[in-house]
Amino acid sequence: MTESMFINSHGVTASATFTPAAAAYGAADIISVAQAFSFTDGDGRTLRDGALIRIVSAIIKIDQTAVISGETSYSLHLYNVTPPSARADNAVWTLASADLAAYRGTLALGTPADLGAACYVKTQFSDQQDFKLTGASLFGELITTGAFTATAVARQILLYGFVV
Repeated sequence: MTESMFINSHGVTASATFTPAAAAYGAADIISVAQAFSFTDGDGRTLRDGALIRIVSAIIKIDQTAVISGETSYSLHLYNVTPPSARADNAVWTLASADLAAYRGTLALGTPADLGAACYVKTQFSDQQDFKLTGASLFGELITTGAFTATAVARQILLYGFVV
């Protein structure tokens, strides 16, 4: 084996907060608006432009004491820039033609579980979730799977990975 066969990995993290309106959301609706995930390494340094990262896990934390009826799982659609379509909170998500060049794929985030003081889910990705950054960030739209009436409580998303 040669040295070039190994991944030179550096752990990276990014987070973003999505706060819905206290309103009814349908299946496949956008929670809040697109948010930036700015990746940093273990020393807090911002990644270089154009880095290739592999996301290996994600966490959703919701500071509410119970899962809301109908609140099933979430997905996170990722882009290399703020989505040009600039969809609003509570709009139905669809991949708009204006977003095609910026779209990078989706992460299935799982279903939050009631842990008492908060709802929480950690998702490990077994498949390869590689994303090439245009700058130092990815931009995400958080999408509902089920229909539910939200309270105005933030959904905090944390992404963990490494530079490939």
